[in-house]
Amino acid sequence: MRWALGVVVAVTSVAHADPLVRFGMTFGADRNAPEAHEVGPLIGVGLSSGRFSGEVNYTYLSFMDPETAIHRVGVALRASFVRCDYCTDPDAFYAEVGAARRMGHWRVADDIDATEQNEVYVAGGYELGRTWQIGLRFGLAQRDPMLGVACRGVGCPVAMPASSGLAESVMLEWMFQIGRSSHPMW
Repeated sequence: MRWALGVVVAVTSVAHADPLVRFGMTFGADRNAPEAHEVGPLIGVGLSSGRFSGEVNYTYLSFMDPETAIHRVGVALRASFVRCDYCTDPDAFYAEVGAARRMGHWRVADDIDATEQNEVYVAGGYELGRTWQIGLRFGLAQRDPMLGVACRGVGCPVAMPASSGLAESVMLEWMFQIGRSSHPMW
């Protein structure tokens, strides 16, 4: 995670970088938390230079679920691609890559909670007039080894791990951004 933060700082520390703040809502599903419906607010703070931006972001994914407490902290690099060169306030598609860490507690089996998860992700979306964004994020994380473990008897002495591999997540994000410069980005 530290190397990713270093990349964000190195890429966005050019002389003409402008501050950027994004906030909004996200919701979706994570296969490492099969019974959780992750919904919550997100905020990102970073720098923007031209069509590129880097940010540090935070999401509280347990907004609608009092039984869990999932916090997600990450870094992201984003590039916007122009769809209309002659428009005064151009709409654009964007692509994003990032890394994040989920912390807190959420249920992965009958009596087993998870507390941490590292994730890498790619995202794509549509930027409307440099202010509104709607995007879809696809994440990959190491599958929790206790996912699928169940105790179905009296006095289960040991729960054996039942799964390995990768777990996917998909999140729909809706954001409002402020602080981007008014000069043309491309």
